[in-house]
Amino acid sequence: MASIPFALITGGSSGLGKALAILLAGGGSSVAIVARNEGRLAEAKAAIEAAKAGDGFVVAIQADVTDEKQVKDAFDGLVRDKGVPTHLFNCAGAANPGYVQDFSTADFEAAMRLDYFGTVIPTITLLPYFIARGSGQVVNVSSAGGFVGLIGYATYCPAKFAVMGFSEVLRHELKPKGIKVSVVCPPDMDTPGLATENKIKPEECKIISERGKLLKPEDVAKAVVDGVEKGRFYILPGESNYIFNMKRLFPGLVFSIMDGDLRKALKKLGK
Repeated sequence: MASIPFALITGGSSGLGKALAILLAGGGSSVAIVARNEGRLAEAKAAIEAAKAGDGFVVAIQADVTDEKQVKDAFDGLVRDKGVPTHLFNCAGAANPGYVQDFSTADFEAAMRLDYFGTVIPTITLLPYFIARGSGQVVNVSSAGGFVGLIGYATYCPAKFAVMGFSEVLRHELKPKGIKVSVVCPPDMDTPGLATENKIKPEECKIISERGKLLKPEDVAKAVVDGVEKGRFYILPGESNYIFNMKRLFPGLVFSIMDGDLRKALKKLGK
């Protein structure tokens, strides 16, 4: 895609990151994906290359986005070999749902490390290149859980709220430097990550989530690219747009609806 010549995508071996990489490569963009798991990384690269159109290249980088040295070495090597990406898509993240009283402080730290610092570290690593060039775009993936906290996600939601705050700071600070910023807040997506969550999430969460429409990562990827091309800061696919605006304008009503959903779920479970 002409508007996104060279995308660097963390969490690019599955879910939204992989869907974005396939979509962009199919539109002619060059794509570099970053992930920890070597096997999934190789599989994703093959799928992306199969979808590739035009002269764009595909690069797969094994690195842990929570490890500053690994990220710096990987990004510096990519820039040396392929040049500076035009866009950074921070898609790495995962949720580990459960009841708040069952989490340890280590669980909270682990969530913050992956879901927040896993966005901060790639951003601050690539940012000097963007600043030196005077252009670039950072696209951070938060969640609908980044502006609405709900049962079962006491470790995840705070980290995604932090991504929202980080993104707003970046938008304000980097605009004079010619660098654009977007933050994506998708609702539930039909991904391997959600399948893992569903095995361990509280039963109340499963019942409440039945109300929401499950989006395909491919559809969210299209919404992300459309939002980036239109210069949007908030990118709110599917029901997230409605929920975001309702929370902003009528927070009390949103809380009332959420509380009602929880009461119904508890009643259904006989609690």
